[in-house]
Amino acid sequence: MLGVSAAVAVVAVGIGLAIAIGGGPAGPTPAPVASPVASAALGDLPLVTVVPTASPADTGSATVPPPSATAASQGIRANHVRIARLGIDLAIIEGDGIDAPIGKAAHYPGSGWPGSGSNTYIYAHARVGMFLPLWQVRIGDTVELRLVDGTSRSYVVAEILPRVRYDAVQYLQPTKTEQLTLQTSTSYYPTAPKFVVIAVPQT
Repeated sequence: MLGVSAAVAVVAVGIGLAIAIGGGPAGPTPAPVASPVASAALGDLPLVTVVPTASPADTGSATVPPPSATAASQGIRANHVRIARLGIDLAIIEGDGIDAPIGKAAHYPGSGWPGSGSNTYIYAHARVGMFLPLWQVRIGDTVELRLVDGTSRSYVVAEILPRVRYDAVQYLQPTKTEQLTLQTSTSYYPTAPKFVVIAVPQT
């Protein structure tokens, strides 16, 4: 469970990174643009993935438990995510839930793996060569996860949520049925909305 002090520290780190890259433009947080090509400058910035934290407005209580470790202990670990139509093809490493690696995607610690019957949560920066093309995802797109045992699992995009609050926690939680949740940024502000995609197993 993430405490208040840890949440403050995470936001402070995000703000520090934004300042280090020159800060952001004045005015409200920009929404995702229509084309990755048009947003190449933004896509090259080290956008910050902020760990979601509990919020009374979002959850009805001040604390929300982290994803269950049981889900992560079941299923088969994935080491690659691919969305062929978007040109996304990234290795997956185990993340810390705070930072996103450069050039790779990360698995949110404690979330499930394929075959666990729960929620597998993968996140990456909105950068060229990473998850920036995710902004152009469509319902029905196929997401492939390659697994460490040499097999693969395919998922179909069922829901696109382009502006999820940065501190919303419900998409991290275990689910009653298997799903894949993908997340990226919409701006380099640490409190900018997240871009979230939910996919279900291909039948």
